Amino acid sequence: MKKLSIFAILICIAISAFSVTYNLGLSPLKTEVEMYPGDIQTFELNLVNGTLADVNYQLEIGTFTLDKNGAYIYLTKDSTYTFSCANWIKFPNNEINLNVRALQTSKIQISIEVPRSVRYGGDYYAMVWANFIPKENTPTSSNATGTGISIERRFRFGSIVHVTVKGRPANSKLALEGIEIVNLDAIATSTQRGLRISAIVKNSGDTSFRPTGDYLIVSSNNKVWGRGDLTMDHTDLVMPQIEREMYALYDRSLPAGEYTVKINLKSGERFLSHKEETFSMIESTSASKPLDVNVLLSPSEITGDVKAGTNQMGKFELSNREFSTISATVDTVTLSMDENGYWIFGSQVDDVKLYPDNFTLREDQKRVIPFSYKVPQDATGLYAFALRIKTSVENSSNLSTFYIPVMMRITGTTRYNFEITNVEKIMPSTPTDKAFLRVWIKNTGNTFTNFNIIYDIVDPQMNYLTLQAQYLSESGFSIFPSVERYVDIPIGNYKIVKTGEYHVPMMITYKGDKNSNQQIKTEITFEITQDDLVRMGSVQS
Repeated sequence: MKKLSIFAILICIAISAFSVTYNLGLSPLKTEVEMYPGDIQTFELNLVNGTLADVNYQLEIGTFTLDKNGAYIYLTKDSTYTFSCANWIKFPNNEINLNVRALQTSKIQISIEVPRSVRYGGDYYAMVWANFIPKENTPTSSNATGTGISIERRFRFGSIVHVTVKGRPANSKLALEGIEIVNLDAIATSTQRGLRISAIVKNSGDTSFRPTGDYLIVSSNNKVWGRGDLTMDHTDLVMPQIEREMYALYDRSLPAGEYTVKINLKSGERFLSHKEETFSMIESTSASKPLDVNVLLSPSEITGDVKAGTNQMGKFELSNREFSTISATVDTVTLSMDENGYWIFGSQVDDVKLYPDNFTLREDQKRVIPFSYKVPQDATGLYAFALRIKTSVENSSNLSTFYIPVMMRITGTTRYNFEITNVEKIMPSTPTDKAFLRVWIKNTGNTFTNFNIIYDIVDPQMNYLTLQAQYLSESGFSIFPSVERYVDIPIGNYKIVKTGEYHVPMMITYKGDKNSNQQIKTEITFEITQDDLVRMGSVQS
């Protein structure tokens, strides 16, 4: 792979990753009001311009609906959705074109009038859109923001309006249409175990609901094997004339037999619907496909700050999720990390004491296991090891091993720093591939931390391709001292149409002592050739 140039700028960067496009916006993101038929209310929205030049916005009212998975479907201005409150909303004096001065925020008043003809209480929704209108660039004019960076694209910001109409509730037309049971144990590619229980909820009425659901699993002899709540992705909203999926993941392996899952649907305290589905486990799934012993460990990792030469105590909890007794043995091993960020568990460590280190747990039993250790007097930066838990089910020879990393920063001795050692441009080779930058980051400090990357992508004409600075990961990346690991920054998701040198201003954020938030600014560049454009255009949509 071709190595690309790297510029590490620790104090400031020539192109700020946090200065332009995402300083435009509309707030708040959601407004909720309660009203009766015939009521009129007003509320305020804020149009934000954080750039160094005036910005024009165009306001409009729209609406939206949801798909089965809860993703928003934004409708065009010409579309109609009978169950929206879009027609209830008006701008003062019908003023829809607004200019917001540089570094200013303008407040706009919006009024809502609920028609007296609305017969039932319920939830109604609409969208207020603020369309950003870029200025035309001419050879004699400064570009759109006056900062040396132009914004060529039109884009819009939305704010949801949620009106709860008080009064007699609508007749419920929310019903369970069907139940599906998927045995995850029988799917070789599944990373989960147990069952996936899903139910289709259909709203054939004219008002929205936020239903809740629960399930109960019973066997043919009426023994209860499990219960829990159903959830929905993205939002729990079920709008009129749409179907939504509610589901739950049951994480236990059922023995062979006949079972029934019973599902209840409610809205607040109102019972709406009930449905049952019978299914069979023809053979023990644990026997048909080898699985780890089903246990829960809490926490998944242990971190903290300690002083060198001190005695320390810790603890973790082990819960038995099997339907039989399990045995467990606990000891400790060395801990390190590879370039992919995966843990490396090494040889046994003898100076950690566990209380106890060997025990059994009955079905659904849990136990807290304390442990103690002494931090060496000469320890600096990091003291780390891993708890190793070996478990087996009663009358079974299968052994499952689990680990809990323990990582302690040595206070007064820690150093934090990062170095970008290499950048590789990975172009797509198949229709399913996406272009990305593989960035190698080395922890040149002396302790572990969790870091993340916030980045923008800027084309050769200094136009931002990102609407706002992007976080590379929701949870971040753990890294040990002296470890060099890579992270991938996607570039195939953006409209890259020009050859030349692209800039990626970025900020490495990380956790310091006592989990304090720290940051380092830096920048990388990469070249896009005509061949790259052809490859990206020919295999990417």
